[in-house]
Amino acid sequence: MTPSLPDFPAPSARDQAVLDASRTVVQLFLRERSVDFSVKELAGHTGLSERTFYRYFPRKEDAIRPFVAAAIAHVVAAVRTAPADLPPAEAFRHALAGLLDMGRSVDVETFLTLVNGTDRLRAVWLQVLTDAEEAFAGVVAERLDLPADSVHARFAGAVVVSASRLAIQPTSIASRPPSEVFAACMALVGPALLSRKE
Repeated sequence: MTPSLPDFPAPSARDQAVLDASRTVVQLFLRERSVDFSVKELAGHTGLSERTFYRYFPRKEDAIRPFVAAAIAHVVAAVRTAPADLPPAEAFRHALAGLLDMGRSVDVETFLTLVNGTDRLRAVWLQVLTDAEEAFAGVVAERLDLPADSVHARFAGAVVVSASRLAIQPTSIASRPPSEVFAACMALVGPALLSRKE
């Protein structure tokens, strides 16, 4: 049995319905270790009509996006509200720890295999990662008082995403908690990445 995925809040009732449907689809993919479902099957599983499912998700592959995007928004909110005196690297480590370490109980290897198994799902996954880089760059810029489009902030956002991806690789999870792998990756880059240049 696949462990339950976390619930994230959404800003409106409609957004919550989309997010709940997305979470249900990701849970189904993990449980069945397959993405080989018709829209009719996915809609039925989520309790939506096909018409509503298509309104929420123009392509069935888009059904994973809201859940992963909500996880990213959760991290951004946690970093944004972290104490001002907490170094940004620590703020990210604390914000990501629960989600990264969830990979030890949720079958993250299956998830990564599934999202990389078809061109269309891989395209959605890569877009989500690109969106994460931008979101993390934005919160780095806020914490370091940098322009959001600065190379420093954008590079930091990309590094945080890359460290997160490495942390949830099956070989990493087998040896130590993903949050520790993430912290080790960030330490390799050094403190300058998430420090304000004077």
